[in-house]
Amino acid sequence: MTKSKKANGLFLLMTVGIICFNLFGRTVTAELPVGLRLISSEIVYLIPVLLCLLVGRDSPGKLIPHKAPRLSTLLMTVLFVLLLEPLVTCLNAFTMLFSPNYVLETQNELTLVSLPLQLLCIAVVPALAEEFMFRGVFEGYYREKGILSAALLSGLVFGLFHLNFNQFGYAFVIGIAFALLLEGTGSIFYGMAAHFLINGFSVIITALSDQILPLTGQESMAAAAESITAEVMVNTFCVYAVLAAVTTCLAGAVYIWIVKHSGRTAYLEENWKKPGEKKLSPVFLLGVILCVGFMVWRDFMR
Repeated sequence: MTKSKKANGLFLLMTVGIICFNLFGRTVTAELPVGLRLISSEIVYLIPVLLCLLVGRDSPGKLIPHKAPRLSTLLMTVLFVLLLEPLVTCLNAFTMLFSPNYVLETQNELTLVSLPLQLLCIAVVPALAEEFMFRGVFEGYYREKGILSAALLSGLVFGLFHLNFNQFGYAFVIGIAFALLLEGTGSIFYGMAAHFLINGFSVIITALSDQILPLTGQESMAAAAESITAEVMVNTFCVYAVLAAVTTCLAGAVYIWIVKHSGRTAYLEENWKKPGEKKLSPVFLLGVILCVGFMVWRDFMR
């Protein structure tokens, strides 16, 4: 069995598992401490990934590039992430026009725990677990199709597994960016750092807003978000779309800088595309259909 076929089978297995968890498992996790409840989906994702590696006898060390990080490249990665933030905000604003923001729905739970625990559950654990699963294992399995195809497929899987249209939009783009970052640096650790920065920035902004907003008469960030009109959201999208058009191009330039600094230019050129079957497998398409079907039901029909 080729590695890409393993990835397709794993994708379908995880899709069935996480949908079942969302439909039936939430009542079980509702009794857990808040911290465990926040990372419960990460645990559900990890189990089939670890089983796949074990059964397939695939060594994570060989599958996942893991060069020791360099401070200079880490600083470049911080700049890369900051330049991507307007694009993330733009996509978030656009999808909020027609899809609920499920992240805001977790704000009440977050207020029950300390800021360090919030950072652990929302920034540290997802950065480690999700980068290992999606950029490490899925990107590693799909790499035989070429870097471009691997980045697109692993990014698509990452976006779909959020199981709502709001998070899918920016998670898909972030997934591609982080996959390219892994390939461009030869190390998964930069993607982990980037993932932590994006999630951690969101946690800190929310925490600060919840301290400041009461001074303006608003109860919390979640309450303020509920009062945002469609007109405000459209204006937000338009402003950030213009800003993102500039900063995303700059992020691309920084990425090229990172690749050259890491000595990976020749590697990317040689492995960007590879000959072979380009059709998506029925197994992969079935997983996509199940995810999209659940997202439609969850966002528009429930």
